[in-house]
Amino acid sequence: MTREAGQTAASAEQNKEFFAREEYGRLTETLDGYRNIRRAITEEVSGTEALLDIGNGGVFEYDTSVVGSIVAVDLFLDDLPEAHFPPNATARSGDALELDEPEDRYDAALHAFVYHHLVGERPEDMLVNARRAIAEAARVVKPGGRLIVAESCVPRWFYRLEQVLYRPLKLLARTPLLGGHPATFQLTHPMLLEVISERFQIERQYRIPLGRWITQFGRRWPTALTPVRAYMVVATKPS
Repeated sequence: MTREAGQTAASAEQNKEFFAREEYGRLTETLDGYRNIRRAITEEVSGTEALLDIGNGGVFEYDTSVVGSIVAVDLFLDDLPEAHFPPNATARSGDALELDEPEDRYDAALHAFVYHHLVGERPEDMLVNARRAIAEAARVVKPGGRLIVAESCVPRWFYRLEQVLYRPLKLLARTPLLGGHPATFQLTHPMLLEVISERFQIERQYRIPLGRWITQFGRRWPTALTPVRAYMVVATKPS
């Protein structure tokens, strides 16, 4: 039986506080790595009639004009003014692990860099939480609908290092050194494919090329100095 982990209240609150900051969205708009990510996500969501953008963070990492209607869900979206959102988007406060959405409602669900923020007390809780988020996406997507995942992944050697450093990182995240950024934990690419394929049939997956700059803990960081890489996975819910 899968252990019920859940995201810690402290992690949820840190995510809420950090990603509600407008400066984070402005930073990502200036980095070449995120322009590549935006192009990739835009291509995958294009033509979707009803999209559920889960863990939106108040930032649309794609051209919203290529989608019919969007429901954006995150922990704090009710706190943002209506003018913050494009005209075809409805914002709702909600939890990726327990969506308040009807079954078989959406043509596609988007998880854009969500999983590594779904951390718990222990490193392995993130994997449990990612499974829960994917199960919830499978519940609300129509049969034959898609799950579109953009996620950062690390090599196996770094994943093992993350396991060792996770608890110290959680403590560090409570200090000013990380600028308020919450602790994170990232999967390897094979692990990402495995957890998605438990609920969906993977149609295609590929690496998103990054430019010179990405963000690490909310700060501009040279891509060459991090093992983190971005991947796209597009999968279909069995009919």
